Parts: sequence; C-alpha cells; structure tokens
Amino acid sequence: MGILLLTGCTAEPTSLAAQPPPPQIGEQVFAVGYGRIAEIYLNPVDMGQLTTDGLRGLSKMDSAIAVDRSPSTVRVTSNGHPVGEFTAPPANDAGGWAAVTAQAIERVRLSSTPLRQASPEDIYQTVFDAIMADLDSYSRYTSAQRAGNERAQREGYGGVGVGVEAKDGRFVISEVVGHAPAARAGLKSGEAIVAIDGDLTGYMSLQDVRDRLRGPSGTLVLVTVEAAAGGQSRRVPLRRERVIPNTVAVSIDNGVAVLSIERFNAATSLNVREAIDVARTQMGRKAVGFVLDLRGNPGGLLDQAVAVADLFIPQGRIITTAGRHPDSIQQFDATHDDQTEGLPLVVLMDGRSASASEIVAAALQDSGRAVVVGASSFGKGSVQTVTRLPNDGELFLTWSRIYAPSGYTLHRQGVTPTICTSKDSSDADAVISQLQDGRLGMPGTLASWRSAAPDDETALHQLRDACPWKTHEADLDLRVAKRLLADKALYQRALQLSTTLLAER
Repeated sequence: MGILLLTGCTAEPTSLAAQPPPPQIGEQVFAVGYGRIAEIYLNPVDMGQLTTDGLRGLSKMDSAIAVDRSPSTVRVTSNGHPVGEFTAPPANDAGGWAAVTAQAIERVRLSSTPLRQASPEDIYQTVFDAIMADLDSYSRYTSAQRAGNERAQREGYGGVGVGVEAKDGRFVISEVVGHAPAARAGLKSGEAIVAIDGDLTGYMSLQDVRDRLRGPSGTLVLVTVEAAAGGQSRRVPLRRERVIPNTVAVSIDNGVAVLSIERFNAATSLNVREAIDVARTQMGRKAVGFVLDLRGNPGGLLDQAVAVADLFIPQGRIITTAGRHPDSIQQFDATHDDQTEGLPLVVLMDGRSASASEIVAAALQDSGRAVVVGASSFGKGSVQTVTRLPNDGELFLTWSRIYAPSGYTLHRQGVTPTICTSKDSSDADAVISQLQDGRLGMPGTLASWRSAAPDDETALHQLRDACPWKTHEADLDLRVAKRLLADKALYQRALQLSTTLLAER
C-alpha cells in the first residue's frame, strides 16, 4: 500500500473550516476497477503508469494540478506547490495503486476548489477516462446513472413494458413491449398516461413519468390512461415485471421475411426465434426465404450473437475468442438446429454493423449458410467484460479478440460482404448483372488480403477498400437480397462465391 507523506498544502485552514467537507472518494471503487484491469485486460499493463495517467487526468478539472512519478514515489503538486508524496507500490499491485489514487485525490481536494466542488462521480469519470485512454478505444468507464440505463437496455428492468414520449403537452405511449404487463392488460400505443397511482402526470416531467412506471418486479402500479384529450379514461392496475426491450422487427413481402435486429440484448435470440415462427406460419408454403438485416446494428451481448447465429446454422463452429486470461479462450459451436429448415438466407450489413452483428454475419458467411450483401462492417473484433463497481458505475474492459470460423480475426478487418453494393453501383439491376456475368467478387485476392491484414497495413487498407461503406439508397441492399432469393440459381451462384473465398484462403 502507498504511504502518504504530507509535505505541504496551499489551502488556508480558515477557508477549509468554513466549508463542509466534500463527499469522500471511495478507495474501493478504484480497488475493484484496478484489480479487474490487472487481471483480465487483453494485454499486460503497468498499474503504476495507469495510476499516474489517471491522476494527471485531474488537470482537466484543475489545470494547476501536476503529477510526477519516479521509481519509488508519486509526487502531486498544485500551482507548483507540493501537495503530497506517496511511496510507489510494486508495478502490478492493483490494491496499492488504488490506495494511492484515493489518498492523492483527497489530498488534492484540500487545495483545489474545482475538485472540492466536484462530485465523486465526476472525479471517478475523469480519472477512469484518463486510464482508459491508455488501453483501447472500446474499454471505457460508464457513470452510475448512464450505466443503469445501459443495463436496462441489455438486461431488462423492472417495469410495465411501455415507452413514453411527450407529445402536445401529454405523455403518450409510443411503444408497448410484447408479452409485458402493459400489453397483456390491453394498453395501446397512442394512449396518454394521465395519472400514476392517482397522481396527475400533468405535474410531472417526462423522466418522472418513466421513473414512476419502473420499480421492483412484483410491485403494483395503478396507471390511468385515455385515448384522446378529454376522452373517457380508464384505470389499469399493473404488476411490474422484468422487461427486456424487443430489438427485433419482422415484415413479410411476397414470401420473403425480413428480420431486422436493432441491437443484441438479453432477449434478442428469443425474439428472433419468435419472429421466425410467426413468419413461417404466415408464409406457409409460399415461403421464399429470409433476410437478416443487421445494418446499423452496433452489437451487444456475445452470447446472444452466438444464439442468433445458432438459429440458422445446423452444425459447425460459430466463433472463437482468445485473450490473455485463460477464461477468455472459448469456442462456440452450433447445436444442430436450423429454425428456418434451410430456407435461403441473405444477411444485410454496412459500415455501422459492429461487434455482435459481425459475429453473426461472419458465422453465417463462413458456414455457407447465407449470402452477405452490403458493405464492409465496422471491424470491432473484440469482446468486453462488464464489471459493476461499488458506486454502481461500470467498467468495460477488452479481454479477447474474435475469430471467424475460417480463422481470420474480425479486429479492424470486419466482414467483407459476398456481394458489395456500396462501391460502384447504386442500381440493383447492375449488381445482379455483375453476378450473372461473373464480374462480381475476387475471392482469391480477398482471401490473401484477409490472411495478411492483421500484420500488414497495406493488405488491411486494400481489404477495407474492396467494399467501403458509403451512403447510398436505403432500399438498394434489400432489393438485391430479394432478387437473389427470387432466383434459386442466382442465389446458389452467390453462395458459391462465399465458399470459394474460404477454399482459396
């Protein structure tokens, strides 16, 4: 543990006595965070350097603060005057460096008005932001309030299952989550919430309304709704449950079912399975195929990506992950179950498709199960673990890289579509003609670039430039997909391009 050696302080005792002490910074927050970084981060780290840079981040709150580190000490100054000097723990002593961090901050706050006035949460954010800058662009700290909102999107929340927005001076239901208490009770989009537990919502803010509807699972809330201003109202008792937002939408046109996934949360695979069942029932014998639309999908939970891919792949590898920690080395395989019973499948992706969506696209492409259409994906080929800290903030840490079934890493490369719609043409007929004439695709070259890309910047740029994402007509990708599904021979030719790419790797 670092030992505090107080060497000076520029604040005057009388000014400190006149002010209440600021809220204390929790050493445990840093201890848990630092411990996780040292244990699981993708690459080995120097905790002493991270701590020094984290404390230096305080200069963004007060430019007078400076931090110097020698092999044996960490020295903090304010306006050039010494504030504290700390014995440096061993480089990998996460707990010791956490103690130095907390003690140094408390000491600095005695002489810094901006830090003394700052909330502990602001200080945690500032220090962890500076630390995360030393790691990678996907490792981050999330404040307690934001973390709570993100957890609700990922894992669900205690509530009734409605989205609410302010409209024309009323709080209107904008969304009703399927199977949730509100849906079962018959609440409809467009109805206005005029009272909650007897309290009129006209005196509440939008956030107040949302907060009042949420609460622990199993608790009751009485919601009063009306269909139109001045219309008849009704009171509906609802028992809160764990609600996970539905991120899947389905539409059907001429035997083609389009499944659009907004992001991957804890219910996504279940929602996709249900959407497939609905589509199969409605299409019946007229079923032509499926389109899985992952455009703009930023990703989400790894296990859900694997589960979604598994809904379509009858056998074989889905994904492999590997990092420094032994538990990060994992292989995920399909469970011999194709919910679509082999119906043709096209995956749509673009430059905003990342993370979990790239896992699904790569698995379906490499397995020969689907034709990928669109543009090269984002290239977020890493897995982050989420650690909930004692202050309810969250630490996202990269701990492994993602590898497609064929062995290439998604990191920076992303997934190159089988049929590119973003490079030369904005016309579906032109794209289809290129495929028919054999002018589409260069699998051998792409395979060579893909193999070299992890260590060769030239190959990486060539690979990314082979099908760069750019803004184009939104319906182009979907039109190409539907043309493929409508022509079995054309679809098989496109599917062959994917398998050739793997064979020539």
